[in-house]
Amino acid sequence: MQTNNPKNNSVTTTARLTLTAMFGALAAVLMLFELPIFFTLPFIKLDFSDVPVILGAYMLGPLWGCVIAFIKIALNFVLNGTTTVGVGEMANLLFTIAYVLPAVFIYRVKRTKKSAVLSLAAATLFASVFAVVLDWFVVFPFYISVSSSLTMDVVINMAAGTNPLVHNAFTMMLFSVFPANLLKYTLASVLTFFAYAPLRKLINSFQKNR
Repeated sequence: MQTNNPKNNSVTTTARLTLTAMFGALAAVLMLFELPIFFTLPFIKLDFSDVPVILGAYMLGPLWGCVIAFIKIALNFVLNGTTTVGVGEMANLLFTIAYVLPAVFIYRVKRTKKSAVLSLAAATLFASVFAVVLDWFVVFPFYISVSSSLTMDVVINMAAGTNPLVHNAFTMMLFSVFPANLLKYTLASVLTFFAYAPLRKLINSFQKNR
């Protein structure tokens, strides 16, 4: 008969905290390596910082995934500062959470390779749509309100300069912001899947011992 040893629980908690810090630090470092996306706004960048976040969330659970996302943003804020008065960082945190949570909740129903693929596909689509809605109605208007030089027309013109399909706010979101986020989360999902394969047994063992 196996007893519930408080010392074992303490070790498990320590391991989870250690992994959370490691995943968060790795995500923050990856966030420093941003790549431009040629067909969208210049301040929308491609990076792979969500890969450690979602792997950590798969392994440790949704709450820990949110903590990893917060660590990523907090460390990046310290390392890289901000050019958006914190608006971009807060949006990035919300986008990451919107990507991670659907994936984790779907994967927890059945921990198989097929479920992982389904969870990543659903998370990619949900996060891409969520980012458009939040950008259109919250992030862009709020950032414009605290900026002394930006207006929505200026932002639309910036998008039109890189994408001839952009003519107004709607086409900017549809042909510029949405495909940029879809590209970002699709690539993150592909990388996550290939990283998930060798870690699958470890991820499932953590999930069973939660």
